Amino acid sequence: MAKLTKFNMFFRKYMTVWVFLSIFLGLTFGYEFQGIKLSFLVLSLVFLMIYVMIVPTRFSLFIDVLRSPKEVLLGLLTILVVAPLIAFAVSMPTLHDHNLIAGFILSGAVPPGGMNAAWTGLLGGNVPLAIVLQALTLIISVVQVPYTLKLLAGAYVTIPTALLMKSLSVLVFLPLTAGFLTRWLVLRASAENIFDEFRPVFPIISGMCALAVVFIAASLQARQIVENPSVISYSVLVAVVFYVLLFFVSTAVSKLFGLNYENSIPVIYGGGTKNLSIAIALAIAAFPHTNVVLGVIACFMVQMPIASVFFRIVPKMLGNVES
Repeated sequence: MAKLTKFNMFFRKYMTVWVFLSIFLGLTFGYEFQGIKLSFLVLSLVFLMIYVMIVPTRFSLFIDVLRSPKEVLLGLLTILVVAPLIAFAVSMPTLHDHNLIAGFILSGAVPPGGMNAAWTGLLGGNVPLAIVLQALTLIISVVQVPYTLKLLAGAYVTIPTALLMKSLSVLVFLPLTAGFLTRWLVLRASAENIFDEFRPVFPIISGMCALAVVFIAASLQARQIVENPSVISYSVLVAVVFYVLLFFVSTAVSKLFGLNYENSIPVIYGGGTKNLSIAIALAIAAFPHTNVVLGVIACFMVQMPIASVFFRIVPKMLGNVES
């Protein structure tokens, strides 16, 4: 188990490297083997990614955290409202392709991924709050994501609201139900410490599923990216602006509403580390053969590096001089 813990730390430490490697390998595979489409694997990978993060989650976390509704409500506001609005404000005046804009808004609208809890733990923040925000926004996203897209991008891109809600229902409720059911069955036969023994395994599996989704998304867009490098390059620059602004605004909101350091971290990183694997799955399902996926890929290339940079900046912005 000690080896698994060390590998887990190594895997997280170099996540940015794994993301870029997955994109490079995906582009190479997709360009060389254009006839092989792996998009049918995306839903299964996202299901497994969410499932393995739900299984070890303690139900008691929800009861304890929900006793502090201010932090929960502010987290929901930052994750579900502030992030997509900033994505819209940054991409609309800078990108000419409306599908790329929709990809940015989609990236901002989806719930946070498991890395929110990881970053929160590394920064000494409130990990239970991060986990609760992840679970709550997953459930709310079934309705929130389609209608956020419709509100912000519906005038420029046809938004298949019903298809998005159907896809999200599959992506959210099936792994949530399966995860909680698995947990209940395991606890009937064993004790809570069984999850503690295997806890390092869960984020590794989830992270590898996310990397596989990135690989597939890159392979699907390989020809367009390779033959039009300026499109992805400019999109990446816009994504940098989006994430930098998002981290600064989220930090300002946390300070404005008087959140302490521990509760500010999951609110800030909840907005800044979205579950872009869900965004890619939705883009592939609802917007096939468009640049919506390309917009999400640009955000995928930027999210981890920017989160790493703000790992040092956010504590200082919050006045935590010890960090």
